[in-house]
Amino acid sequence: MLRNVIVVLFTVAASSAFAGEKEFRCTSDVSEDEIQIFQGDDPTNARLIYQDTEGTASVAHGLDGVTFIHIKPDEVWTLVLHFPTMTYELSTHGATTLEDHGHCTTDG
Repeated sequence: MLRNVIVVLFTVAASSAFAGEKEFRCTSDVSEDEIQIFQGDDPTNARLIYQDTEGTASVAHGLDGVTFIHIKPDEVWTLVLHFPTMTYELSTHGATTLEDHGHCTTDG
C-alpha cells in the first residue's frame, strides 16, 4: 500500500509545476502528444517531460524565442519555442530520430 502511495505522489510531482516554475504545455500537430517544459528561477536550465522521458535541459535564449537542449546518453533533443507564434519544432538525433512541430501554451 505504501509503495502505491509513493508511486502516485511521484507521478503527481513529475507531471505538475513546482512553486515558482513557469510551465509550457506543447501539443504536437503531428501526433497530438504533449510535451511539458518547466522553467524555474535559473534561466539556463529547464525540466522537460515527454512520454517516458524526463530530464533537464539547457536553455539558450534568442531574440524571439528559446531553445531547450536535452542530452541523453544515446541521443540529443533540441526543442525551439518561438514566442511570437507560440509554436515549436522538436528534433531528436541519435538512438531515435524524430522531427515534430506544434503549438504551446503557458501559465504565465
